[in-house]
Amino acid sequence: MKISKSIHAMWPVVLGACATGTTNQAAEANQKPNVIVVVTDDQGYGQLNFDPNSYSQDQLKNTQVTKRYTTAVEAAYNAAQTAMPNTSQLANEGIKFTNAFVASTTCAPSRAALLTGKYTQRFGIYNNYDAEAGVRPDETFLSETFQENGYKTAMIGKWHLGELTIDSLVEKTRDYHRDAIYGCVKNQHPLNKGFDYYYGFNYHGSNYYNATSLFRNYEHVKSQGYITEEFTDEALQYIEKNQKDPFFIYLSYNAPHIPLEEQAPRKYQRFNTGNPEVDNYYATLAAVDEGIGQIVAKLKELKLDKNTMILFVSDNGAVVDSPLPLNGAFKGNKGLMFQGGIHVPMFAWYPGKYKEGKVITDNVSAMDLLPTALAEAGIELPKGVDGIDLNSVIRGENKQGNSRQLFWAGTQAYHWSDTNLGFWSDYEKYVKGSLEITTVPSSQYKEYLSDPAGTVLEGDYMMHYYPVGDRFELFHIKNDPGEENNLAAQHPEKVKSMKAAFNKWITSMEKPVEWKLATWKKLLPKS
Repeated sequence: MKISKSIHAMWPVVLGACATGTTNQAAEANQKPNVIVVVTDDQGYGQLNFDPNSYSQDQLKNTQVTKRYTTAVEAAYNAAQTAMPNTSQLANEGIKFTNAFVASTTCAPSRAALLTGKYTQRFGIYNNYDAEAGVRPDETFLSETFQENGYKTAMIGKWHLGELTIDSLVEKTRDYHRDAIYGCVKNQHPLNKGFDYYYGFNYHGSNYYNATSLFRNYEHVKSQGYITEEFTDEALQYIEKNQKDPFFIYLSYNAPHIPLEEQAPRKYQRFNTGNPEVDNYYATLAAVDEGIGQIVAKLKELKLDKNTMILFVSDNGAVVDSPLPLNGAFKGNKGLMFQGGIHVPMFAWYPGKYKEGKVITDNVSAMDLLPTALAEAGIELPKGVDGIDLNSVIRGENKQGNSRQLFWAGTQAYHWSDTNLGFWSDYEKYVKGSLEITTVPSSQYKEYLSDPAGTVLEGDYMMHYYPVGDRFELFHIKNDPGEENNLAAQHPEKVKSMKAAFNKWITSMEKPVEWKLATWKKLLPKS
């Protein structure tokens, strides 16, 4: 049954001056760059050795996580610093964007914005509930643009952007990820959105072993092991098979998204934080990192590394039910428009073009990643894209400076935050088979139950608008990354101008697909 719920070309590719002159590398100079986008799921800014300026021992001591993931601050910090050495090395060898933001506080809208290069509000998606009705079929994905310009294209991992079809399984468990086979309607399926090949799952999450909802193209297939390793293996095979053509791979890992009741394979269990749950969390990320290392090794083996871009980003901030350092110095979690929900680790590795070790502090968006890759390939962008080519920013020629405005609209959903610690404690007990809690605990803070909110980022200032109560918050996020000192009363003109910009933006967006219209309308200008 179906469910519907709740650029342009700027310059040719130029390789570095250190080419060896081999036949393969000479061919690279005339070839469009390969592009691999790697996405992690719910990985916090602090849960990667990425930005040392984001850590404060005193601040971390006062950051709450669930009892399940509580351990000594130093132990958790050290685990985060060592969990993903391959990924951290790529970030250091490439270009780090230390002020990078995703377009949504939750996974499906964030991924839709990445793949379309657009604010998802342009096509009625404000939250996961809107997105689970699927991105409308007439919306152009930038994977289609790659495909139309001669690229081999693969989507591997978590999709979560199409209306689901469900085949219920007879045996029911307390982990709902196992209880059904989640298909996807054809007109919103990856094979109809610019991908030649698909191996992954369609729902928001999956169990890690013996996954019930894996598909190869349209065919439901049996899991062959640990899901992270399966996704890596598929990417390696695709690279090997398509090495003579330019390829675009969207590698969408579901780690470290729940469920994490199953232990990652023993070879990744190298941590000793004093809490086995924390150890397993970072082992789950270590499995992703091992996969990234294998992919880079394969590119080097095939002499494709100089002509390949790897773009890395997390889809949103970490949930409170995960270990420190969580979201580093930033306030909030997934579901919230504070920095902890939307400020993510992001980098670009392109050894044939980008200089090693550059750090970009301009405000940028995950919507910019594919426009940047398309520009490097000399491919014109479709009209109406909000993302920009970051190469002018990378070269230090950004005429806009850091005055670019970025917008968010949806809800402030505290479901994944420390406001909701009781729910996460009960949920852990439930999925682990507690006799005390025999039904799925309820949460009053889920997206569709939460109040609306809008956010504007401009330079170093972030403004949050709450229609219920007509409240405003203004933070200087460079000086106050934890968003503790509300400057709204001190800078009324700044608030007024940013709210005017939000009003102009929100009135150009479409009404939500599933979200309550009465709630959405509160975000619109009162006039």
